[in-house]
Amino acid sequence: MRRDEAVVSRVVGSAAAAAWGASLVGCFEASVIALSGGGLSEYGLFPFGFWAYAALGVTLSLPIVVVGPWVRARWQQPEGALQALTSGAVAFPITLVVARYHLAQRYFGEQMPAPWSGVGLLLYPGLVVCALLVSLLIAVLVVAVRGRGRFTSVRLGASWAVAFALLTVGARALRVEEPAPLRQARATKPSPNVVLFVVDTLRADALGIAGGQAKTPHMDALAADGVWFRDAYAQSSWTRPSIATILTGEYPAVHGAVHKFDPLPEDMETLAERLRAAGYWTAAFVTNINVAPIFNFDQGFGEYHYLAPSFYFGASDSATRLSIYKLLRLLRERFLHRRIYYYHYYQDAAVVTDHVSRWLAESPPEPFFLFIHYMDPHDPYFEIPYNGRGIARVAEPNPPPERAEEMRRLYASDVAYFDQHFGALIERFRQRGLYERTLFVLTADHGEEFYEHGGWWHGTTLYEEQIRVPLIIRLPAGANRAQQRTDLAQTLDIVPTVLAQAGLPVPHELPGRDLFSNREQPEVLYAHESLEGNEIEALRWGPWKLIVANEGNPRGLPRVALFHLIDDPFEQADLRGRHPEIVQELSAKLEKFRGDVQKGVRNHR
Repeated sequence: MRRDEAVVSRVVGSAAAAAWGASLVGCFEASVIALSGGGLSEYGLFPFGFWAYAALGVTLSLPIVVVGPWVRARWQQPEGALQALTSGAVAFPITLVVARYHLAQRYFGEQMPAPWSGVGLLLYPGLVVCALLVSLLIAVLVVAVRGRGRFTSVRLGASWAVAFALLTVGARALRVEEPAPLRQARATKPSPNVVLFVVDTLRADALGIAGGQAKTPHMDALAADGVWFRDAYAQSSWTRPSIATILTGEYPAVHGAVHKFDPLPEDMETLAERLRAAGYWTAAFVTNINVAPIFNFDQGFGEYHYLAPSFYFGASDSATRLSIYKLLRLLRERFLHRRIYYYHYYQDAAVVTDHVSRWLAESPPEPFFLFIHYMDPHDPYFEIPYNGRGIARVAEPNPPPERAEEMRRLYASDVAYFDQHFGALIERFRQRGLYERTLFVLTADHGEEFYEHGGWWHGTTLYEEQIRVPLIIRLPAGANRAQQRTDLAQTLDIVPTVLAQAGLPVPHELPGRDLFSNREQPEVLYAHESLEGNEIEALRWGPWKLIVANEGNPRGLPRVALFHLIDDPFEQADLRGRHPEIVQELSAKLEKFRGDVQKGVRNHR
């Protein structure tokens, strides 16, 4: 073999071997996600995982390509052995990282046990052994694929390219296309249309009517024309469990959509399913990946319009669950590009309102249930008008405290931007003569923290700024107009309230209440959070609020905290030392409440 052929063979062979090894790991991760999630609809995972991991493998192989000639000369090993070594050496760390990522996400609440703990002493050596076995298997496969004879390295690279092409074409052929909705007029008893607005990350105190910094004339007008529940609470402080509660009327522990890989279970009956069974046409417009069809939030909807962002690197929504995507996105946003735009995260209020307006113009069958999820208050906080500037959690997870006012200002600007387009959509309902015969519910899945308790964003505490949310209900024909209620309400109450207003029976097993019935407010309010290693519960009883967190939680929360919300609405004075008897009483109530929730879990199994 001539010298130039040897160089080509060495470079192509090592790179192709690394690509093979890494891309096989990517396909394995994609298979795990697809089999535990959406099946064939997960087609986007495979080509993305294949090429993204292959590119990573080639990058990691560069040191071996450089030292390869020295290794061959010193050890007198054939080129095939070097390529097998390259593939295995690259596959080992990738396999180790991927396995650790999925174990943490699926089984350890995103927080792996310490290596020196009892579990860690068994877990980490097991991970290493598994990664070694996978690396050995991949090395054997690379040797088998490369074959013998001349141009074996070129053959290895060509076979990788062919495999990628076939995988891409085959995956797209397996794509499950959603059938066009078949709208049929149906004869039903007169019932109001129902429109449920969920505004992601909208704090209860963000509205103008609540004294917020943002100008929100249109949400304020809806409150003035309806019933404003001033003390409403979400049952969790991040999107998926909270939205699942809003749509099912069940606590997170019951519906089970609690962690980042958890779908909404098929056996949970959603509000859409209940209304559809009663003759409603059901439709949704969402733009948050946490409630995308891959997580089964479309169950019960005749139309589920997922307005997907333009994900980085050409990824599909399913591909964003690959660990390689998390890494690439982090590198891009934190180190490579400082300008950011909303469409890489979600479709903004203008886009959502435009889609819903066109849907209304098509005169959908009545009565209809319409679920609309807006994202604008969620991070990144963008400057409006958009100019590429914003503050994103992934790029700046821990901003300095002095940025709090800037972040509040940007957040308020985004809330006002949403309100403008929300008002435009309400006007569409008026123009089409739908406003007076429609039940409108506006709420949020959770709030947001601006360093009130030493942190940012959401999902890691259950303080008031993260679980108090707006709740406005505008009844058909303006019934109960201009009421402000101070009794405690929950997003858990939305399902029974909507069912009652639609003239349907409220199942007795639902833990929430019809907010317009004579049923008294519950003795206690409960919220639960399990995210990023933080296991937190909150119980409100009258003016008292108990927060219990797991020992050693990453957020650094105290194991137990007690607050008196009337005297201390911002939860700055922990009274657990001064009122141990209240802590004891609330702890007993919390223990009893856990038992009641577990009964609900068992009833759904």
